[in-house]
Parts: sequence; structure tokens; C-alpha cells
Amino acid sequence: MKNRMKDLDFEQTVAFDRVEDFEFTRKAAQRFRQVVSLEGFEDEDADVIFHYLYKEMELVSFGDHLKRYIYERAGLEEPYGEVTQDIYRDIVIESFHETCTPKSMKPTSTKLTSLVNNWLTQASVKRETVFLLGFGLKMSADDVSDFLTRVLREQDFDFHNPEEVIYWYCYFRQYGYHKAEELKKEYAQLEPDKDYTEASRVFSGGLCLDTEEKLLQYLAYVKAGADDPMSEKSQAFQEFKRLLNRAKEIIAAMYQGDEEEKERGKMWKAEDISDSDVEKVICSGIPVNKMGNLKKMSASILAKHFSQKRFSRQRINSIMNHKLPVERFDLITLEFFIVSQEMQDDDPYQRYRHFLGEIQEVLHKCGMSEIYIVNPYECFLLMCLLTDCPLAVFADIWEMSYEEME
Repeated sequence: MKNRMKDLDFEQTVAFDRVEDFEFTRKAAQRFRQVVSLEGFEDEDADVIFHYLYKEMELVSFGDHLKRYIYERAGLEEPYGEVTQDIYRDIVIESFHETCTPKSMKPTSTKLTSLVNNWLTQASVKRETVFLLGFGLKMSADDVSDFLTRVLREQDFDFHNPEEVIYWYCYFRQYGYHKAEELKKEYAQLEPDKDYTEASRVFSGGLCLDTEEKLLQYLAYVKAGADDPMSEKSQAFQEFKRLLNRAKEIIAAMYQGDEEEKERGKMWKAEDISDSDVEKVICSGIPVNKMGNLKKMSASILAKHFSQKRFSRQRINSIMNHKLPVERFDLITLEFFIVSQEMQDDDPYQRYRHFLGEIQEVLHKCGMSEIYIVNPYECFLLMCLLTDCPLAVFADIWEMSYEEME
């Protein structure tokens, strides 16, 4: 394995515009390679990975990313580590005043100074805050996209959401917050247009909404609700459904193997596998309470690392019933499970590369960012894939995280 570590290079798989952007990624990629190259990795893989996640991995907060962005944009000359929070705060406040951006998109009595201090120290923020900062700091559409996908680890601009389409247009044209408010009012007066024929070109990037006329034509289509992101038509939902069905086929085969060993006659099929079965297999390392539900995420010592998400039956059900949107976490977890089982006897390195190739394509189809090594959960899955038994190690680490808390 060690002689191939040079190939596990995330700096080659992610595009960046500025040299400074390599900072977090380079450090995370270097530590990743060091950990999976350790002498004890093959024999004590779960312990090594758990120790790295809990004791050594640097959790890069939203505030850290925001400071790095301001440092670059402001062209500060003093060493990065010597810049105080007061300097960052003053730069943000001055920029908000210059761009005439309000301190919040909703009524608030909190002073801008306090809000900025919070943004500079928060582990994460709401999506709405990123959009507000986009106007306040006069970000480009690409800058805001980076914050959504790489920092919040959420989907890119949602081109089914009229507000986000308007925000994108304003960043692209470098218009301010008040122009966005004007366009929202125009949207409210639009007549829905189900006959708009350019939607597919917009989604694929073949048509840029670079004029107000094109924007309003597209927004009329969005208003008609012809492609609701929570509906069956959503690309992310389609990918989720496909991956979930494949996971159920694998679990059915697992059950069938058990049944055959017990000499029973039942034939297991994907349709026989419930959301509870999926939870039981994928979340086997997570303890359950007296009601049979997974113990609260807050009881895990890795809660912050994994962004409060587990692949529970409730989550699966909510997505399938269009009560929750599909997120990167869902697609990545399902693809990890599938590859871990379909390639469980393959060379770990080949399994790892296959997973990356498959999931990057899925994420791209859904307008989501590529695997990001700085994300603790994604780093965790990649490390598991390089072990002999990825799913078992995945379960072991979840179990350890609850035992450590106790």
C-alpha cells in the first residue's frame, strides 16, 4: 500500500483558483496519506482511524474559511497567524457599509458587530448567512459556490429555488442586495410559464442567465413548478433512489445467504428490504435505545465531525416521501456501502479509486461538489475503503465513538 500513497493525492483532483486555497486541502491530504501509511494501519485500522479523527484531525470551521477568504481578498501583508479577529471584523463591517448590505435578511435587534464576531468564530452557519455574506463582501458567484459546497458541504446554487437563482444572477452581474430584492418583487408578479424550453440547457450550463430578460423567462418556468427539487424529477432524488435500490439488492443477497445457511425456503428480493433493514445494516455500529431507535447523535464523541447526520430509517423515509431533500451525505454513504460490498475482496487501493470515480460522477450529475478531503466524514469513509473490511471498520468506529462518550 505504501508505495502507492503518492497516488492518493487530492490536490490533483480538485481545481483551485488561488494558491492559498491549497492550505486546508494540502494539510488534510498529507495527514491522510501519513495515517494510511502507518505501520499499524493494516492490523489496527479501526483504532488508528478513530484516533486520527478524534485526537488529530483538524476541524476546519466556517470561521476559519471566512478568515482565509478575507485575508486573500483584502491582500493583507502580515503573516496569516498574526492577524487578529478585530481586523477581520472591521473589514467585514466596512464592506457591508460600502455595499449597503443589511445586517440580516430577517428583522433582528442584534448589532452587526456581534453578528460578524459570530460568523468569524462559528463552526457552521445557515445557508442564508452565506448568501448575505456574498452581498456584503461582494463575492463572485464562484466564491459563493465554494462556500456552499466546500465549506457548508451542501449543494451548489439550487436552480429550482427562485431566490437562489436571483442571488446567483446578482453575484454574477455584481449587483447588490437591493437589486436582488427588486428582482424578488418582479418574480412575485410573473405569470408562470410551463412551456419554457431552455431549462435543460440552464441545468447543464449550456445557457447562461446573463441578462435580466433570460433570468425572468427562466424564473417564470421555475414559478410553474415544472421541476420541483423535492419531486421525482430531481436528479439527486433519482440518484438516491437508484443507489438505495442497489443497496437493498445487496442486503437482500446478504439475508438470502443467511436463509440458505439455515435451510429456509424464503427468497429475499430488494422489495422485501425495509428502511429499517437498511438502517440495521449500514448503522450496525450505532447503539439503539429502548424504543429501538438509534441513540442520539449528541451521544457520539464524533458528533461534530459527522455534522449530526446518520443514515437512519427516519431519514430514508423522509427523503422518499419528499419531506427532506437529498444531500451529498446520503449519496456518498450509499455509494460507500455499495462499493464496500461489491468490491469487498478487491485490492483496497482499487476499491478506493473505483469509489472516487463513481461518486464524483454521481455528485457532478446532481450539481454537487466533489469529495472534499477536509470534510471529516468523507475522509473517514475514504480511510475505511483502504482497509480490508470497510463496512466492519465503519461500524467499529461508530461503536467506539459512543463508547468513548460513555
